[in-house]
Amino acid sequence: MANSIKEIPFSQLVQKPRETVEELHSGRIRAVRLHRRDDEDLLLMPAARAEQEHSAMDAVTRLFVSLLKTDDGARNLLQALPDIFPWVRFLPEQDVREFLVELVEVARASVSVDNLAPLAQLITEWQHTAEVYADPELRAAFSQPIEDFGPVPDPKD
Repeated sequence: MANSIKEIPFSQLVQKPRETVEELHSGRIRAVRLHRRDDEDLLLMPAARAEQEHSAMDAVTRLFVSLLKTDDGARNLLQALPDIFPWVRFLPEQDVREFLVELVEVARASVSVDNLAPLAQLITEWQHTAEVYADPELRAAFSQPIEDFGPVPDPKD
């Protein structure tokens, strides 16, 4: 089974749907990325493949949850994080632990609702936090006290 994703214009799917579907079923490609001019690209894949990927993500997430329950497992996951996310080296040690716990919890929740967007968002947010820690100027700017000007007025009032 191939791991590639073939990229085609959306119009090609409309013009030659049978050929596109046959190629998906042949196993030569994993999915088709449909480029659309005025909107976000779409990904077309066999439902069985999507279900397999969901099952695999669920199994990996359950494995991580189980590993976090033991000291040795949690320690091994913490040691693996810099290989997976090199930017965690800029986070304080306590934040790395917090990231790991949050990562596993959000992964589990995301799989349960079949939506990985929250997991991707969490990773992006933690990476941005690491970027602030890595840049002394940014860190100084974000460390300044913030003056509270009170509640934001309702524009209807």
